[in-house]
Amino acid sequence: MESAYQNTVDEVRSLKGIEEALALAIEREKEAKDFYMQQAAMMENPKFKELYEHLAGEEVKHLGYLEEYRDKKELPVISTEVPSGQSFSPEFDPARTKVGEITLGDAGILLAAMRHERKSEDFYSELAKKTEDENQRNFFQMLSGYEREHYEIIDSYLENVTSFRMQT
Repeated sequence: MESAYQNTVDEVRSLKGIEEALALAIEREKEAKDFYMQQAAMMENPKFKELYEHLAGEEVKHLGYLEEYRDKKELPVISTEVPSGQSFSPEFDPARTKVGEITLGDAGILLAAMRHERKSEDFYSELAKKTEDENQRNFFQMLSGYEREHYEIIDSYLENVTSFRMQT
């Protein structure tokens, strides 16, 4: 059985140029945005709602970067700074969190989100390795880095959820 990473490597190798790579990346970002918006709409816990809305907004940004690159054939100017005061550490307080408020279903959604972010990170990383154009390589490395940051954010939520579950 092939690993998910090997599947990604094979998928990138089979792409027939930058246009096909961008089309696939755009489709994946749309799917991720839709997934996160759907999760945000179902969440009663404000911390999870905030997380999924943030991630959906990030996917919209990535979509914009990819579409701009596709349409203009030039790399977009992107600010990599995180707005001041923006924090996405979940900080679940067991003393104030009701038993049952955080469920194993929440953990499952987080795992699915982490898997998506990891696959996206690998996809962009492989695209960066494949291209000989330095600007394209930097663009895909940047996107890969963004996906890694999302993975880390989701991982911190999962860690808080699972430590909370162990305390109850």
